[in-house]
Amino acid sequence: MNNNIDSIVKSLLKARSTNHYISNDNIDLIPNNIKDAYLIQNKVHVELDKTKDKTIGRKIGCTTEVMQSYLGIEHPCAGTLREKNCYNSGVYLNFDNFNRVGVECELAVKLSNNLIFNTEPNIYDIHNSIEYFFPAIEIVDDRYSNWKNFSVSHLIADDFFNAGCVLGLDRYQEKFEDIGITEGSMYINNNKIGSYGDITCFSFDPVKIKLVQVEVIIY
Repeated sequence: MNNNIDSIVKSLLKARSTNHYISNDNIDLIPNNIKDAYLIQNKVHVELDKTKDKTIGRKIGCTTEVMQSYLGIEHPCAGTLREKNCYNSGVYLNFDNFNRVGVECELAVKLSNNLIFNTEPNIYDIHNSIEYFFPAIEIVDDRYSNWKNFSVSHLIADDFFNAGCVLGLDRYQEKFEDIGITEGSMYINNNKIGSYGDITCFSFDPVKIKLVQVEVIIY
């Protein structure tokens, strides 16, 4: 095991206890590869789980060709969601609690049971593990000195921009194969600022992306 892993974990935990600002000036605090990055992310949350807060789920980022091209990344990346940063619709959040905050329109999935890691996951088991879908907003925070100079591994170790989520009140038990035609829009002060819809805009096959999620988030 990389001797720097524990040092990176301590550094990320310290950042969370202050303003969560992260630089990449110290090369010894940069994960060597993606495998180490997920190990570091997991260790960070194991320590955080010792507090009153707890892990409640995962986020999958960089799932579309548009975002992958923008970030210069060729695959989805996973982060961890915590209870204290998961809010219900209607919440008021202090803008000053973030560095450079943003929001993303998301589709959330509630599982009825845990998915067991499998290098060749069974699509029927995945279908049967989904309890319902619901709309959500992911809160993202650019807390990096310059994310364009960060390695993918470094971003993954720190939950890949994730700063929480806001969950919608509605629940939908749609057929899994129909999710690709789901439409969504985002409004600020009743003004529509963006939308997505149909499978072309999603840029993924719902079956394939679910398999990707299983491979990425279960470790």
